[in-house]
Amino acid sequence: MPMPTPPKPGEEPTNESELYRYHLRRLITWYIEALDAISEETFAWQPPAEQTNSLAAICSHAISSAEWWVLSCVGDGPIERDRDAEFAALPTWAELRPRFVAFLANAETLLVGMSSEQLAAISRHPAGDRMNRRCLTHTVEHLGLHLGHIEVTIDWYKATQG
Repeated sequence: MPMPTPPKPGEEPTNESELYRYHLRRLITWYIEALDAISEETFAWQPPAEQTNSLAAICSHAISSAEWWVLSCVGDGPIERDRDAEFAALPTWAELRPRFVAFLANAETLLVGMSSEQLAAISRHPAGDRMNRRCLTHTVEHLGLHLGHIEVTIDWYKATQG
């Protein structure tokens, strides 16, 4: 899978807020590059094994989770979430892609200039015990995990359908 161009010397993130924004940009760019290159048939295909998910379901869950952890728990978005519905949804990539783009823009706006003290503050997570930086770290981990699932699912599709 293609990787975005890394920053040049002197362009690396210089603070924690920039670091989270950097990782979110890279991950969302990878999702878009990987999924723009496949057909809608591939996006909708579900592997023929128990408890597997289509790319549509994986992406619906990944972006819903990212929106919730960052824009709701760290930001002031709606705190309600239906995780099961994320996996039941079967949008097309054309329908889902704008959410990835909007999430990144909204996350960048939220995080730009966020201080270390703001990142250490307790988030709006319903459990009430997570710092904002923990919500952001979880989002980076989670997007990376599901990006791996996307790569494997695309390879599986190509190996069995292509």
